[in-house]
Amino acid sequence: MIEFRYPEFLLMAVPLGFAFYRWGRVRGVTGGLRAAVLVVLLVALTVPLLNVGGRGIDVIVIADRSRSMPSEAHANVLELIRNLGTQHGNGDRVGIVTFGIEAAIEQDLSHQGRLDAYTRDVLPDGSDLNDAIESALTLVNPDRPARILILSDGEANGADPAIAARKAREGRVPIDFRVFERLRAGDVAVDALLLPESVSPREPFQFPVWLHADRATSGRLTLKRDSEVLSRLEVDLEVGANQILFRDVIPNGGFYNYTVELEVAGDPLTENNIGAGIVRVDAGPRLLVLNEDGQDDNLVRALRAGNLPIDVAAAKTHPLTQDALDPYRGVIVENIPAGDFGRLKMERLAQYVRDLGGGLMLTGGERSFGTGGYFMSPLDPVLPVSMEMREEHRKNNVAIAIALDRSGSMSIPVKGNKTKMDLANLGTMECINLLSNGDSVAVIAVDSSPHVVQSMTRLDDKEAVNARVRKIESMGGGIFVYEALVAAGKELLKADQSTRHIILFSDAQDSEEPGDYKKLIADFRRVGITVSVIGLGTDRDVDAALLKDIAKLGDGNIMFTEDAEELPRLFTEDTMSVARSSFIKKDETTPDGFPGAIRSDARLMGELTPGAFPSVDGYNLSYLKTDATAAVLSLDEYQAPMSAFWYHGLGRASALCIEVDGQYSGRFGQWESYEDFLITHARWLMGGQNPDEVYVEIRRDGQDALVTIELDPDRTDAAHSEPPTLLVIPPGEEQQEPVQPDFLWTGPNSLQARFRLDRTGSFRTVVKTGDRKLTRGPAVTLPYSPEFAPRAGLASGYEVLRELAATSGGIERTNVLEIFNDPPRAARRVSLLPYLFATGIGLLLLEIAGRRLSLWERLKPVEADPVGTEAFTREKAKTSWWPKWKLGFPGGKKKRGDVTPLEPSPTAPATATAATPAPQPEKKKTDVFAAAKERARKRH
Repeated sequence: MIEFRYPEFLLMAVPLGFAFYRWGRVRGVTGGLRAAVLVVLLVALTVPLLNVGGRGIDVIVIADRSRSMPSEAHANVLELIRNLGTQHGNGDRVGIVTFGIEAAIEQDLSHQGRLDAYTRDVLPDGSDLNDAIESALTLVNPDRPARILILSDGEANGADPAIAARKAREGRVPIDFRVFERLRAGDVAVDALLLPESVSPREPFQFPVWLHADRATSGRLTLKRDSEVLSRLEVDLEVGANQILFRDVIPNGGFYNYTVELEVAGDPLTENNIGAGIVRVDAGPRLLVLNEDGQDDNLVRALRAGNLPIDVAAAKTHPLTQDALDPYRGVIVENIPAGDFGRLKMERLAQYVRDLGGGLMLTGGERSFGTGGYFMSPLDPVLPVSMEMREEHRKNNVAIAIALDRSGSMSIPVKGNKTKMDLANLGTMECINLLSNGDSVAVIAVDSSPHVVQSMTRLDDKEAVNARVRKIESMGGGIFVYEALVAAGKELLKADQSTRHIILFSDAQDSEEPGDYKKLIADFRRVGITVSVIGLGTDRDVDAALLKDIAKLGDGNIMFTEDAEELPRLFTEDTMSVARSSFIKKDETTPDGFPGAIRSDARLMGELTPGAFPSVDGYNLSYLKTDATAAVLSLDEYQAPMSAFWYHGLGRASALCIEVDGQYSGRFGQWESYEDFLITHARWLMGGQNPDEVYVEIRRDGQDALVTIELDPDRTDAAHSEPPTLLVIPPGEEQQEPVQPDFLWTGPNSLQARFRLDRTGSFRTVVKTGDRKLTRGPAVTLPYSPEFAPRAGLASGYEVLRELAATSGGIERTNVLEIFNDPPRAARRVSLLPYLFATGIGLLLLEIAGRRLSLWERLKPVEADPVGTEAFTREKAKTSWWPKWKLGFPGGKKKRGDVTPLEPSPTAPATATAATPAPQPEKKKTDVFAAAKERARKRH
């Protein structure tokens, strides 16, 4: 859009146009150029400006989503943003930035758009207002007027926001605000619980608890170790800091969580009335054995014979949290099915090996490895053996019909932007991928009626079948179980395989219309069809009994899970149990069991002598992974690993694919080297001692943790070459990805690293100083969100926002819609004068060159004059710019050699004009360029 600074000069167009027409008009191109120069100069007098910013104003809203905001404020802020997005003027634009620990751009500047809900994930345990303002400034267009509007309590705990406010001032972007304050007057809080990093067993230690009070008051303070109450006392608090001392003694090793809780009447902010910390009791390396009942067995007794410190627990009840695993260097899982752990526990165990440097050994049996459901589990990548079904080891081909519940409950979203239906589809696809070309499969989606997605077909093209399964969507009401079973049975009757199986997936709370399922399943059993059930829910749900009965009558498996992410593993577990048993048992063809051989590579684990290995009555068939090492191989047709080991991540993992204590132990259970063999595996699992050339210290610094490492000045040359690596494992129920902060050298033998405590809980640290040389550092705990930390000596949130506004030229806004009527500057306008002047000069030079060099005459082609046609010559005289004498009419000078066109005789007949003209004298040829040179010579 073009604007004129002095538009009144356009009125001069009328007199100038008249004057030019009266006195300055010239025919031809020269006249046109002169008129163009006059127009350019007239426009230049108005000083035209090009508006490159367009209309309206840009408003960038910064919305505070931290925990310190009052509970009702978040809804109010969202409503204000909606109003700004729908009630702005023509040309106005609105952008949105939200912030917590970090800032996120929720919406770019837009002329239209309604924000119904936030879409960006923001961690709420922090308020980095400085980052939010800088993110907002990245949206500012320097060509347009812009303002920033902060909707916040102003309690910033990141970098100083005044830094970003000064940048806004330099960019002429005012910062306005509307404050949402939380009542803090009279707050009482637990400021710190200062525990020693580590102590020895039975070593007395003392630690202080610091309390902060805005007012003199009294209350009750409770101290707990884990869930045990150690002390409960009444405390009188003065204004400011108050210290309370406690003492304790811990007899056993491990990690112990301490918490203090403060109760004060009338406290306006109870979120900061808790403190927490961790003490490590260093009792040396220990092993944890997880078995079915938590009692000593032959494996435990053999390990105790080697003076190894052992703890035994029942696998199903052990929490397998980071705290619970911390005292142990290694964990042995003895013939336990994966279902006893569940996905979350297996993920923690996998992280314990990969990120915390622990050891894991899985022993064999009918409830372990592939038959135990570990294929496709979180522990599958940790183990040194793979458990897939290989075609060359398959005995029979199978036909499987999968009936999937696609009722409305399957549309509920789960982690990873997936629905329950998506995970059931994924489990079906994994089941299909396990089968071979000789197998057949059918897939039926069921709600109130069955829908055949894939009729029974041989798996010649798995991808085509998977593509159909992938498209199944949740719809309809509950699943009609009887209809699902009937449809699956009809498909199986088309198969020619001898092993035929149904997998029924159903919601344990919404399995309807069972019909006469007992008679139907009895008919199935007569023709060799088995039925397994995967129930989404628990075995206590309303329809769980029905699903259990179906699986029992169908001679199949029954599996329940509340965790939809477990579905792929459960589908593969059932498929493997039907298609091939991966636990090989002795039979009449192998009456002496399965002998093995200890390989020479076993010495990498410890003192194992290569040679014969006693036979066992059964083992779990699996396959050695690429980077793993086999200690014992079977001597049967499979040549499968009976013992294998490798390094995984920072830790170690071993697979003992034989049953170490049970009916399939065979001669191995009576072997004279039984104890030594198991002790060697356990010692390798525990690894070496922590390097003593590293000292690690960690302390909290606000919302950050500061890690200091002191290295031994006399450490080896190899340790001098590379700095150590710090891994931080955040807390959380779900597995968290480790963080790797960068170290900075603070001296020749000391380093420091800093990382953000972005959530409540305990953060573990591991320092790696070389190949497989690890030191477990201390843990640091964030007891409550820093948003609720006492603000003693700090400016209030309102004062912070007011200072930002004063620095940048903004104001406090009670009516936020008025911001659109207050642009801080005009949109940028670019002057067109330089371009007009350049254009005018160019046109003027072109006009002069045209006159002086006769450019227009040279460019005009010379036309031969047709003779004898008066009409032609008269028309030419009207339209031509050439002198009239050239056409033979009065008004122009005749030159020698010019020929007057013949006039037709008035007495001649009408047809005379068509007669052949009389011969004319030859027209003299004129040299146009010579004539131009002559005229130029005469002028000079």
